[in-house]
Formats: sequence, structure tokens, C-alpha cells
Amino acid sequence: MELTAVPNLDFFYPHPGMKFKNGRYELLRRLGSGAYSTTWLVYDEMAEDFCRYAAVKNLTRAATDEQKSGTMNELAFLKAIAAIAPDSSLPVLLDDFEIVGPTGPHLCFVVTLMGLDVISFRRSAPNKALRPYIVKKIISDVVESLSVLHESGIIHTDVQGNNVLFGGVDPDEIKEELENHPPEVIGQFELSDGTKHYVFAARPFIGPARWNMSHLKSEAQAYRLIDLGHAQWAGQQPTVTTFGSAALRAPEIVIGSDFGPHIDIWAVGCLTYELLAGESLFNPVGKDDREMEVELLSQIFALTGERYSELILSRAQWSDDFLDKEGNLKGGNVLNPTSVEARLSSRGFISEAEVKLAADFIGQCLKVEPANRPSAEDLLGHTWLYGAWCCNPDH
Repeated sequence: MELTAVPNLDFFYPHPGMKFKNGRYELLRRLGSGAYSTTWLVYDEMAEDFCRYAAVKNLTRAATDEQKSGTMNELAFLKAIAAIAPDSSLPVLLDDFEIVGPTGPHLCFVVTLMGLDVISFRRSAPNKALRPYIVKKIISDVVESLSVLHESGIIHTDVQGNNVLFGGVDPDEIKEELENHPPEVIGQFELSDGTKHYVFAARPFIGPARWNMSHLKSEAQAYRLIDLGHAQWAGQQPTVTTFGSAALRAPEIVIGSDFGPHIDIWAVGCLTYELLAGESLFNPVGKDDREMEVELLSQIFALTGERYSELILSRAQWSDDFLDKEGNLKGGNVLNPTSVEARLSSRGFISEAEVKLAADFIGQCLKVEPANRPSAEDLLGHTWLYGAWCCNPDH
């Protein structure tokens, strides 16, 4: 294999068979990666037989430094969850340690092993949408996770489908998967000291669940809300100013006002629509961040029919960048009014009864006034979510 260009050395590039923490964890396969980490399947030599497989999240050098400086607090959040709610639908921290790579130390978290993300799962369906009873179970588990986080004073800030994974992987399935799909080298590079390193393809565990699984199997499936890398402590000054992907960003974040747990509830509404409809609820585009956020606000106002309250505007840092003195957008397209119910109905494959209840659930999440959104605990009692547990296709 020919040498490729040296990749981003902020990352650590391990290989299958490498062992961490004095030989305790043997790396088996790369599972995935993000902007600040890679995740690997490991075999734990010291664990009980039923839980010998786990996942190691290996942070970049920059993310490791930010953990130590307090800009990122994922380790602190994981430890808080492990102490307060170890049985929740959140990642369970099993261990943490540092390894040293060519450019310095990298922090590692060992967490319970999980499967595929729900966006990849959604895209496996012919119409790119999931059946309502499956969506209800996913969203129920996400909201339950948020209830635990918010009760613990933690704001996730990045609720999206890529951060919701199937929970629990059968050890026998892991062995079969490793036999059928061994690690795949997709590149190699050489450092200045002459050492060669390999880049391995990421392959998450897909598992046995299918887009058309039965009501009974759906009810038995568990989902975990992961990635607390951008999470924040409620009631404290945020360590960053921008949160989440633009399409799921709450309107108060755009103008720098009223940061709090309610931004997670907004994202739940957007995610619910995406899983049901097979498309994003908002799709802002622009040549720069400001133009994109103006377009986002234009779409939000057209969908909800709501505007910022005077109270929200009085506390905003950047309202003058987006709004004139009358509260109208500076620029942006003038869009025809619509509604969540109309958008869901237009997809053509969701029943009328389902549309009404789902639209009410989503609409409750998408109040422009943050104080008018329900808490995660309140959302768990919404009628639409009852179908997550009773296996009734009419709910």
C-alpha cells in the first residue's frame, strides 16, 4: 500500500491488537470517529465474562487539553452520571486513563458498548423514515436521558440522531461480526522519525434490528443518548457560544439569550420530526454563519408563527445582528406560513390520527419562548409517547 499524506496528528492512530492500560484493554476494531475523538471496540481482560467487550473513546490532543482546562467537561459529566444514575439510558463510564502518542497525551474513556446510530438506522428504511411506534421508543429514551441530565444540572447541547445509539450488543454477535468483518486498513502514513502508522476503517455494529421490526421488538429495544463533549453545567457561564448543528439550533441560541436546558427540548422536537418524516424540519443554508442563521430564523418564524418576546430580546447579546427595531429579520427569505401538522401530512405515509398527536408533541417542543417549552419530565407524560410502551399501532 502506498503511503498517504500525514493526517491530522491531533488524533492518536492505534491499531488492532494494541493494548492500553498495562495490557488490560486490547483494541479489536475501530467503531467510529468525530471531530474530537475516535472510538474503538476493546476486550477487557479484567471484566466479568458477560461484559468483556466495551468501547474506548480516545480523545484528540486538543480535546484532552480542553478537558484539563475545563472548556470541555465530558469526564466530569460521565462521572456524575455514573454516581447518580448508572442505570439510565446514558453512557456508563467504566474507566478512564491517559495514553501517550507521538504528539503528547490523549485522554481515554471506557464506556459500555453500543450499536448503530438512529440516523443511519432511519436511512435504511425505503422512505428514509421510521415507523411511529419505533420513533416513540427512541424519543422516549432520549427524553428520559434528558430528564436525568437536567435533574443533575447538565445540559447536553447536542441532541441529534447521530448521538443516539442502539444500546446493548450481544457478545455472540460481536464474535460473529469480527469473524465476518475483520479490521480494514484504508491508508498508511509515515512520521518524521520513520515510523509507519495505519488508518483503519470505522465500522459500527449494525445489530439485528431492522427498520420494519415489530412492535414487540421495538418496545424491547433500548437507546442511549451519547456524547457529552459539548455539554454544559446549568446555571453557569457556558464555555462556548455556539451549540449543536444549525438545523437543530434553538432560536434563543442564535441571538445569545436565555441559555438553559430548554435548548435540548427544542432539539427533541426537530429530531422527532426528522425520524417520522424522513427529512430535516429546518434546512438553513447560507454563504456564512450569519446568513445561515438568518435563514434558520426565517424558517422557524414561518413554521411556528411565533416571534421573540420582549423579555428574550432584552437579554439577547446579538439581537441587533438579526432583527430591526420592530423585531423583523434583517434579510432572509420571506416564507409562506406553514405548520408541523401540514408538514407531517404532506409526507403522505403517516396516518391522520398519528399526525395530530405527533404534531402536538413536536409543537410543544418548538415554542420560540423557551419558558413555554415543557421540561423533559413533563414531555414523558405526553399522550403521543404512550405508544412507546403499549405496542399499539394506533397510538
